[in-house]
Amino acid sequence: MGWLEDLFGTETTDTTEMTEKDVALDMLKDSKFVLNTIAMAVTETTDSKLREILKKQLNEVVQNHFRLVDLSVQNNWYLPRLSPIEQVKSDYEEAQTLTE
Repeated sequence: MGWLEDLFGTETTDTTEMTEKDVALDMLKDSKFVLNTIAMAVTETTDSKLREILKKQLNEVVQNHFRLVDLSVQNNWYLPRLSPIEQVKSDYEEAQTLTE
């Protein structure tokens, strides 16, 4: 049983349900958005106290992002080392399984 089943208390085989991979990749996407937003705020603020608060928050977000990337790589949900052609092939093959 995976962590989603642990969280929600049910095991599902319905392919329309989100998988752990889907959740992790969605969280990675959101994490990247937060990183970019906070980094932009740090560079645009003129208040030194606010800048320090934002820098501390940015460091925490970066550490959480690294943990999420490590988890995703360990589970083969995220494959950052693939060449662009290999990534397209992998995405295509995965898409084919969704249409079956």
